[in-house]
Amino acid sequence: MKQRTLSALLAAALCLGIIGVAGFSFQADAASFSDVTDADTAEAVSVLSSLGIVSGYSDGTYHPSATLTRAQFCTLAVLAEGHGDQVQGSAYRTLFSDLPATHWAAPYVNLAQSEGLISGYGNGRFGPDDAVTVGQAVTIVLRLMGYTEEDVGALWPQDYMQKATDLGLLDGISTNSSAAMTRGEAALLLYAMLKSDTKDGSDYVAKLASSTISSAVLLSNDDEAADGTLHTAQVYAAQGGLTWYEQSTDLPDTLVGRRGTLLLDKSGKVCGFLPDDTTVRTLQLDSADAGKLVAQDGASYTISNSTALLMDDELTTYGSAWYELEGRSTVTLYYTASGSIDLVVASEAVKYDGVALTGYYEAVSPNTTNPDTITLLGLTLEVSDEAISSLSAFKVGDKLTVVLNGAGEVAYACSTSERTAQMVGLVTAAGDTCSVELFNGLTVSGERSGSSVSVGDLVRVTSSGIGNLSLSTATGGVSGSLNVAKGTLGSVPLADNVVLYDRVGKSSAVRVELDDILTDTVSASKITYAGTNADGEVDVVVLNNVTGDAYTYGILHTGTKTEGSGDMQVTNDTVAVENSAGTTQDYLTGSSVRSQSVGGVAATSDGKTAGVVTLDKVTGVARSAFDGEDAVVLDGVRVPVSDDVQVYNADSGQWITLGEAKAYTDTFTVYYSGTIGSDAKVRVIFTE
Repeated sequence: MKQRTLSALLAAALCLGIIGVAGFSFQADAASFSDVTDADTAEAVSVLSSLGIVSGYSDGTYHPSATLTRAQFCTLAVLAEGHGDQVQGSAYRTLFSDLPATHWAAPYVNLAQSEGLISGYGNGRFGPDDAVTVGQAVTIVLRLMGYTEEDVGALWPQDYMQKATDLGLLDGISTNSSAAMTRGEAALLLYAMLKSDTKDGSDYVAKLASSTISSAVLLSNDDEAADGTLHTAQVYAAQGGLTWYEQSTDLPDTLVGRRGTLLLDKSGKVCGFLPDDTTVRTLQLDSADAGKLVAQDGASYTISNSTALLMDDELTTYGSAWYELEGRSTVTLYYTASGSIDLVVASEAVKYDGVALTGYYEAVSPNTTNPDTITLLGLTLEVSDEAISSLSAFKVGDKLTVVLNGAGEVAYACSTSERTAQMVGLVTAAGDTCSVELFNGLTVSGERSGSSVSVGDLVRVTSSGIGNLSLSTATGGVSGSLNVAKGTLGSVPLADNVVLYDRVGKSSAVRVELDDILTDTVSASKITYAGTNADGEVDVVVLNNVTGDAYTYGILHTGTKTEGSGDMQVTNDTVAVENSAGTTQDYLTGSSVRSQSVGGVAATSDGKTAGVVTLDKVTGVARSAFDGEDAVVLDGVRVPVSDDVQVYNADSGQWITLGEAKAYTDTFTVYYSGTIGSDAKVRVIFTE
């Protein structure tokens, strides 16, 4: 994290009017204060320290439990008032007998006294080294906010404590007015003041800046502006759109991604940021369509077409570009104070980052000198500006390797002698012309050469000419068992970005994570293929029925299907799966299945079953056995609940969510795959 230097603090003084304070060490980022553990205190310290109001110690601590002296709190009050530039005018005076002009705090205490913020003990003394009490600190803060005795009441400190409570200033702070105030409580009190209105109804924080921008979203505190200026703050505001600001003070990393009030100094540079309490929600994105976003947990969010959408530093509207969200791992939703979504921010596209393809340069548009798109392996790929230079060495008909960026654009091109991509995938269309869905997410196509293949075959893809795909069966690769804990396959380490797929026979492959594997090791017999990247690490693994995630689970419906005509008619058994997504097609099956049983089907792309399972069950499972929505205790063993668990209300005949089911009834029938105590996972739940 960034560390505050003295020069950076002096830069902040341009906005706040702060000068150096003897006896204080400067360190702005609360995230580096190792002893600040309470979340509310951490945020308060983070904001106040970035404004130069509070500071930590040179050893990286803040000492939130240490008490403050009256002189120290006076200093904080003057800085929180934005009057640090006025203290020199109060220096070299002795207003209290125990606070000579030579005392480090004299300028601050003198200024606070002249402004009516504080008074002494009435005997000429101030007591600069006495602990400041909660009542005294609250009184100073109320005076900073413009409240007088006429507004608060004559009874001290009771009326002042009550007023502070009414204004919401004492959350997390002792209500004992005579208690010594700690450094952590002081941060909470001053932070609450900054977020409040003054007596006259204006925003208090406006005192600390030349101008402010409200409802601003801080997207970055270390960005490159459109004009090339470095270390800028990237900010979105509904009225101003997307803007980059130079900074006179480093904003803490902990504030990035928040909405709030941006503070600007006289030169228009950022000098602070005060987050608000509006909702910010980050989703693991599953899908997007013209009217909504769906998270991986199944939650759906309605998005207006006019909602601002930010992708790759480009601001557009959701209705204009929602389809470009494919390949983005997360989106962040920003809500207004009224609860509506007014901004969607997409993470960088990473789906195709680093993907390499080797084939023949089939076509280009508009020309090889300045290409917008090229065609390779039947794919039309957009070309990024960064790739034009490396592509210029090739012409149509050449064999080359291209490397893609996260959005699937060509980022770099090179000769096959420099790099040749290993391309493996599943056949999705067979015949003289074939298609292969590669494990990198792209589908290549062309005329087939080599051995014949069937839909669902796992193949290695090469290209022997323009428009030609040469396919060969892909098996083996790296051999050995998969050690989940160690992250190795045999003796070869897994890459950090290893991609795992699970399938049943020739069923469609599904993407799984290491966490989905519930056993410590996977035997070599359960690994269909394992390939390596350029560093010799395993970067793709194809499993054979290891996780159970390749099945679609729900209520099984059986039937028959007759095909052919006359004496050549053939009748086959079929099975379909009903769940919250509806009912699947009827798959041809040779398995004996009991209709209305609860189970799963793994299907091939040509409409056949690769596997059918019937789930085991436990009845009479109490609501209290559930650990949130992540797991449930079955037969004394904690069993994880699948992310896409199917939940059925047996009374209404409707598919519902687990949360709705738990609100509906006390007991359940729980259906699971695998073996309890080993690799069991809950797939379907019925209400009882």
